[in-house]
Amino acid sequence: MGHWVYTFSGCPGIGNYQQIANEGEPGDVVGRARPGGLGVVDGFVLESVDDLMMVAHFRWVATGDSSTVMPTVLEALGLPPTSDAMRGE
Repeated sequence: MGHWVYTFSGCPGIGNYQQIANEGEPGDVVGRARPGGLGVVDGFVLESVDDLMMVAHFRWVATGDSSTVMPTVLEALGLPPTSDAMRGE
């Protein structure tokens, strides 16, 4: 079994890039710590998946600390920002 390639697009100041993922199949959300910025994350949501080529395309949603990014990402997925996912349940 190979590794997934995650492609990320739309993040201001960073542009489009790719990353090899060691995880199994991609989830709906990727949060990324920004280099040099403790606690600052970018939030991406899954846009499309190519199972045959093992490529997952994510689009940027928000930048900031996790208290502001995750509610925005969940809203982009159509979930309420106070859902059980936010509380880790």
